[in-house]
Amino acid sequence: MYISAVAKRTRDPEGRRKKILQAAGELIKEIGISAVTHRKVAERARVPLGSTTQYFKSLTDMLAEALTGLEEEREEKRAEFASELNEVDDPVGLVVDMVTESLSDLKRTRNEMSFALLYTTHPKLRRFIVPGDAALVKRLSRNIPEATGRAVLAYCYGVLFQAVVQETVPPREEIEAALRRLAGDSAERGDP
Repeated sequence: MYISAVAKRTRDPEGRRKKILQAAGELIKEIGISAVTHRKVAERARVPLGSTTQYFKSLTDMLAEALTGLEEEREEKRAEFASELNEVDDPVGLVVDMVTESLSDLKRTRNEMSFALLYTTHPKLRRFIVPGDAALVKRLSRNIPEATGRAVLAYCYGVLFQAVVQETVPPREEIEAALRRLAGDSAERGDP
């Protein structure tokens, strides 16, 4: 009986590989990229542990491919944000909205920040963050100097990182005042 059950099972290497990548993507979202291990992925995918190393040379390779799938989701959000940035008269206000919205879910923000930190140590993963950052700076540079756009981006990363580390979200007004000061338009907005 066991032999007939095994004989009927068909090998599906591509299906198994997809299950592994799907499991890795789910875990990245749930527990953060730094907590993902081969063992956790294998358990989630319900495959033998050796399968994860059979299909991927390293954990970084597996994560990079899983991130590629997740990146499609993130790219849609970035494209939507870029489109909104191009249409608004107040791009700094939209950045304030983006930061505030990100801070509404600290677990998701923690995972996003862990992505950003991972990108700094794994060069093959940089392609997931550099284009989005460059697009934001480029768009902001229509209204403010490019160096100021980079300062706005750095502030955004800083406030997100601090909120995650301290588990305290600064008030929207504080974020907006800081970003407007950086952008140099505090007087226009009636900011103190």
